[in-house]
Parts: sequence; structure tokens; C-alpha cells
Amino acid sequence: MQLYDNSTGRIIVNHDGRLMLVDTGAAKTFYDEYRGVRVRALSRLLNRPLDGVLGMDSLEGRVLKLARNRVQFDGEAPANTGAPLEYINGIPCVEIWINEIRGRALIKTGMAASYVSEELISTDKYTRAMDDLHPIHGWFSVRMFANHFRVSDKSYFADVAQLPRGSESLSPVGVDAILGADLLQRFDVILDFSAHRLHLLGRRPAADRRCLAVGSRRL
Repeated sequence: MQLYDNSTGRIIVNHDGRLMLVDTGAAKTFYDEYRGVRVRALSRLLNRPLDGVLGMDSLEGRVLKLARNRVQFDGEAPANTGAPLEYINGIPCVEIWINEIRGRALIKTGMAASYVSEELISTDKYTRAMDDLHPIHGWFSVRMFANHFRVSDKSYFADVAQLPRGSESLSPVGVDAILGADLLQRFDVILDFSAHRLHLLGRRPAADRRCLAVGSRRL
């Protein structure tokens, strides 16, 4: 496994000599522009050097293992079954229970936060506000609420926001939530794109929770 830069809440890794944002929410790997997202503009918004976005076409058939600040592209999957992955327009999707209601969630490691649809989110327990980034529209502020989730064999509470504007197109394809890179604050995540399974692994409390900050192009 190799270290990655998680100082932005996202996964930026040195991959074959290039600094790449690992984004399972991107169907295609690109180095300039894809579907209105420009690498140069994204680098400027994140205030981090960036050469491209590593998408699902580069991850197909591989086992992506993500820890708090480490990544492995050809890892090993656990012996247990995990949760089946489906794909919507090439993006991985998993069954999820939100406040005891069954739904489906896209897995987008390029997003820092997780989001839930207006129909399923509970706004009873406000926790905080945070800024998040849309790769085209820039930074925006969201209000976070504690909600209960069950994914695979794991049950937990997490802070989430309501799906932002522009995500309405997810409703017709039956998507109720987006799981972002904040999932790594709680679990190690294995995305087995060979067997099409998601594994969430509990971790022991870390002795040192400091984030790895990368100030240069050398990771």
C-alpha cells in the first residue's frame, strides 16, 4: 500500500508518476477535461497539484483497498461475502438502509461528504455546517445531520447532508444516497471490482490520527 494525500478529504495519490484524484464517481480516467470537469480548475479549487482523475475504467477488474491514508490498487478481498455491487452508468452502487428504510447509494470517493435524498434524510439531529466542493460549480455550504445507516454487515451513525441541487437526476434510476470519502473516517473500504463486492472493515483506534499533508509533488 502507498500513502495518499487526504488533506482535502479526498484521495490524491501518486499513480505511475502522476498525481491523480481517485474517483469512483467518474466513469472515465482523464487528464484534461471530461463532462465539463477541468483538471486544472479542480486543482485550483482544491489548492493541490493535480494531473488527472483516476476513474472506473482504470479500476475495472481490480481490488481497490482504501484505509485512512493508504491505498492499494491490487489488494486482496476478505473471505466473507461483502455486499454486492451494481453499476449505474459505470458508477458502483450498493444497497443501503437509511434510518431503517431500504435504498441504494452510489459510491463516489471523489466527494468528501455523504448525501441522502430529501425523502430519506432525517433532519432531527443537526450537528454542524461544512463546505463541500462541486467540480463544476465550486464550493458550497451544507448543513449536516446525524443519520443511521446499515451497509453490508455494518451499522453506524454518520453526519450527512441532503442531496444538493443538480442531483435530481438520480431519482429516476433509484438512487437515494451518495457515499463519499468520509466513509474512510470510520472504516477501511475494499471495493472488489473483480467479484463486484463492497467490504467495510472496522479498525482499531489509531494511536496517531494526524492527517498526512502533502506539500509537494513527491508523495
